[in-house]
Amino acid sequence: MPGIDPLAFIIISAAFGTLCAFVLFVLGSGFLRDIKGLAHWGAACITMATAAFLFALRGIVPVLFSSFLPNLLVAVGVVTMHASLTEYGGFKRKTKLLFLILGAAALALAWFTFVQDNYRARVITMSSTLTVLFTACALLIFRLKEKGFAERFTGLAFLATSVVMLARCTAAFLQNSRVRPDTDTSLVHSVYMGTFAFSLVALSLGFMLMVSRAMHMKLEFLATRDQMTGVYRRDAFLALLDQTIAQSRLKRRPMSVLIIDLDNFKEVNDRHGHLTGDQVIIDFSSKVQQLLRRGDAIGRYGGEEFLVLLPDTTQDDAYSVADRIRAMAAEVWSKEVPAYTVSIGVAPLVADYPDSATLIDAADKALYAAKKAGKNHVMLACSQSYGITPS
Repeated sequence: MPGIDPLAFIIISAAFGTLCAFVLFVLGSGFLRDIKGLAHWGAACITMATAAFLFALRGIVPVLFSSFLPNLLVAVGVVTMHASLTEYGGFKRKTKLLFLILGAAALALAWFTFVQDNYRARVITMSSTLTVLFTACALLIFRLKEKGFAERFTGLAFLATSVVMLARCTAAFLQNSRVRPDTDTSLVHSVYMGTFAFSLVALSLGFMLMVSRAMHMKLEFLATRDQMTGVYRRDAFLALLDQTIAQSRLKRRPMSVLIIDLDNFKEVNDRHGHLTGDQVIIDFSSKVQQLLRRGDAIGRYGGEEFLVLLPDTTQDDAYSVADRIRAMAAEVWSKEVPAYTVSIGVAPLVADYPDSATLIDAADKALYAAKKAGKNHVMLACSQSYGITPS
């Protein structure tokens, strides 16, 4: 391709890949240990950067180092990227097929390099192998549960690279068998070499954007969630409650709030110790989170007291949810957690409760009535002077 030197792109991409590897190794060994796959991607960058440097030495070093090894390292790099994405997404590892493909490609590449020198066959072998490997990576990204711009960009970059590899493989079938690496000046070859350089840059940028997004979500989670239970912290829950109240009033949709208190929790701590008391709180919050819908929310209001937000829920439906929570709490799921019960107050969003403070106050008065009724009860607040409707 006139005016474009693919070799320059390869050298630049190799340098960039080395820089990306350094950044990812530093992040992976620091505060991002909860985000998996960084070390594998860094290793993939190093592997492909090494391949790029070796490609740049073509004509200076033996064919083992300028052709066979760098071609193989590119495939190994993509397999390592696949391992990184598998770890990042928490998928089950299924590497046997990829390693079989990699092994078959290595054998074919060795044959057409050292036994029967055939440039065209080498191109077909590597481009077809990379088509499969890049496609496998793209499919893995599209399987991620949470997909934003970063994931879509990276997935499409993998897919676009795969398409170029497939085009190179197709062109090689139609190519003159006497063409050599130093005489191959076709457009497809230039695009192929340029794509190798561009894909390493684009894919690494995409993965770093994915890591940045995951880091943002992690920090946001830590800022809004209770460390012990994983439910909303009090301030974060109250902010969410105010927002939901405003939306419910604007759209004229029902909404309800539950306030839940673990019965006789002080006795649990005195009899079994505070560590067991913590396990009771964790056990209860886990049970509630399994029962709630996607749009519902639970927050720790203080100590052994919890708030539950139920958007688009009438008071009758909220009572049913509360009673299921009460029944589930009484179930013993683990021998390490003693039996316990809860009392629940329910308050629907009505005109008499104009804001979160009055709504919570109404639910709290209903909770007090549930305690007074003998505990392990659910009580529903009515809208007149915070009167209590027994259930």
